[in-house]
Amino acid sequence: METIRLGLIGFSQGFYATTYTRYLSRLKEVDVVACCDLGRPQSYVRECAFTTAEQFCGEIDAAHVRNLRELFDLGLNAVLVTSEVSEHALHTIEALENACNVFVGKPLSFRSEEVKSVIRAARGRKEIVLCGNPLRYETGLYRIKQRLEQNAIGTLINLRLMVNHAAMVEQEWERDPMRSGGPLGTYGVYLFDLVRWLTGAEVHELFAEGDTFVYEHIRSDDTVQITGRLSNGALLHINLITTVTWDFPFLILDMVGTEGTIRTDYPCHAYVLQSENGEELGGARYDSLGAMEMEHFVDCCMGRTKPNVPPEAMLPVTRGIEAVTASIARKERILLPS
Repeated sequence: METIRLGLIGFSQGFYATTYTRYLSRLKEVDVVACCDLGRPQSYVRECAFTTAEQFCGEIDAAHVRNLRELFDLGLNAVLVTSEVSEHALHTIEALENACNVFVGKPLSFRSEEVKSVIRAARGRKEIVLCGNPLRYETGLYRIKQRLEQNAIGTLINLRLMVNHAAMVEQEWERDPMRSGGPLGTYGVYLFDLVRWLTGAEVHELFAEGDTFVYEHIRSDDTVQITGRLSNGALLHINLITTVTWDFPFLILDMVGTEGTIRTDYPCHAYVLQSENGEELGGARYDSLGAMEMEHFVDCCMGRTKPNVPPEAMLPVTRGIEAVTASIARKERILLPS
């Protein structure tokens, strides 16, 4: 592939739709051919993306189309899927069937059956599917993962993770948990994928509690607390809080091992590692949001590497989300599939 002929599917995830497409439009290997608003009214697009489809297409010099047939007839070989989350699996599969590589915005789905359908559709194809998760490209977390792989804290005993991200409540579709998954469906990828990626272990069992403290109109818990155990025996404590609207770290992580501890120190250092050998400070953090993620997608499309977040990585994530939902509803501990 000499040039990536790219199309955008949907403006529902406005930030990803505009930020990622703008970045790709500046790369010499990418030709952003067209953007599809899926036939949604101008008011819907503006509410989601703070621009109209016509204005955005004019800005990046791309065609504006209203439906997927028009889009795929333009001879694309790659797409960004940033439609409503409940549409992600459907649009990903349709893109694969039209011989397109796919980047799908976070999350691929909050339903495990939909993830399985994407896995089946992608099996045996030369086209790739890269699932969005910006934290996989966060340099501070990448450095923590490197130190863990170097056995810097010994055997993991305990992991605590808190994710603080304001609930997505501005758009009507985001307030509907059947379309967005609610806060847990939207941000569960941060919780479960991050734990799996850093530790190399699966969440084996969990107990969860949730409640709605601020956003009554979203019809879904805005705060979730999870305790559990990993497949390697380590204990787990995860919080998702979507009510913080003031300056506060987006992510707080600390991990205790038999020979040391490592924790985030945002916004100053990538990490702080403490052990009997003293204290070690990770370097300063710097990340251009979306840049590394999109560059990885380009590398995948060009055949230079394999997706670091394939659909298979999202299956344990959606199973975790479903287990949390079941635990909250049934008020009992849930064992996850091995």
